[in-house]
Amino acid sequence: MIRIPLNKPTLLGGELALIRDAIRRGHLSGDGYYGQLCSTFLQKQLKIADVLLTSSCTHALELAYLAMDLQPGDEVLTPSFTFPSTANAFVLRGGVPAFVDIRRDTLNMDERLLERARTRRSRVVSPVIMPACLAR
Repeated sequence: MIRIPLNKPTLLGGELALIRDAIRRGHLSGDGYYGQLCSTFLQKQLKIADVLLTSSCTHALELAYLAMDLQPGDEVLTPSFTFPSTANAFVLRGGVPAFVDIRRDTLNMDERLLERARTRRSRVVSPVIMPACLAR
């Protein structure tokens, strides 16, 4: 049996001190001190005027699908190995998932199968990238 540690946190050294600082500042969610630091960093790195951070990838996917104006019955090509929220984000709006098999070597969507999976109802490809360490 292969074990896939999808939610195992990785600590590199300074995280606990930053968590303590966030608790001390009293703002653990939303647009707090560290959220502002992250927004500013991304604006400078990407040379863009504004950044919208979300609390999860699920929320980001939901916003993306809203922005794309998906209609009930629109099909979204998504990997067969992904998180449930990948499909739920558009199923909740009437979208239909079309699962595409993954590559054994990467555990990501097999790009060679995309054209064959596409139908006249296909509107979006949602290529969720699984961490490379899972494919080892």
